[in-house]
Formats: sequence, structure tokens, C-alpha cells
Amino acid sequence: MEFERTQRRSLSLPLTPLIDVVFILIIFFMLTTSFMRIESLELMLPSAGKASDKREVTNIFIHANGEIILGKRKVEPDELSETLTRIFSSDPTSPIMLLTADGVTMQQLVAVMDKVTGAGGKSLFVRKWENTNQQEEQQTTNVNR
Repeated sequence: MEFERTQRRSLSLPLTPLIDVVFILIIFFMLTTSFMRIESLELMLPSAGKASDKREVTNIFIHANGEIILGKRKVEPDELSETLTRIFSSDPTSPIMLLTADGVTMQQLVAVMDKVTGAGGKSLFVRKWENTNQQEEQQTTNVNR
């Protein structure tokens, strides 16, 4: 018994609507993508072989509540910029030690770093502020035990 073979229809997929959809998706993604402007600060780490420079370092303390202390006096952010501009006008490589207390946010730290670099500072060091009074109290309590 012989069966008659039927011819299969070839399926054709129209490409024009598919290409239109792809282009619409490309345009959609291009318009909805947000491009971020990435800014960075250049940090220069000290090398092990260099001799340390014995110039006077200006200390800036940042407290968790937002207070800024320049040297031994409390300053406002605008006053900090003016003072740093005066310092850097005489010597742009004058070293600045930025000391941060526990609880200081990265935003507060970067804001002060921006003020230092905006005033013309070239030498900036960042360090965690360790209160020596608290350390001495802990040592005396450990000795008394």
C-alpha cells in the first residue's frame, strides 16, 4: 500500500516587522539609559623608600555631627575654604592631615576633601582619628585590674 505524500509548506518568517521591533527596542534603551558622570580623586600613596618630609602638617578634624576643626579651632565650611586658600596661596604643597571620627559619613569626608583640593591643595592625607584621651583611660583601667 502506497500513501500519497503531501508537500509540506515552507514556513517563511517575515523579517521586516522583526527588524522594526529590534530598532524600536534599541531606541527605547538608548533613551531610557542614564549616563553617569564619574568623578574621582587622585590619591598618592607614600612609598616605603621615601624619607618623610618634616614640614608642619595642618590638621583638619571631622566629627560625626558635622563639626570641622582646623588646627585647634572650630570652623564653618565657608571659613574652611577661605583659610585653606590662604594656606595654599603661599605653599600649594603644604600637607593636610584629614582626621575622621567614628560615624563620619563618606559624603562628609569627600565634601571636605573637595574643599581642600578646590582651594589648591596638592598633599592630602586621610586617617582615622583616634582620641588619645580615650586610649589613656583604657590603658589605666587595664592596669588597675
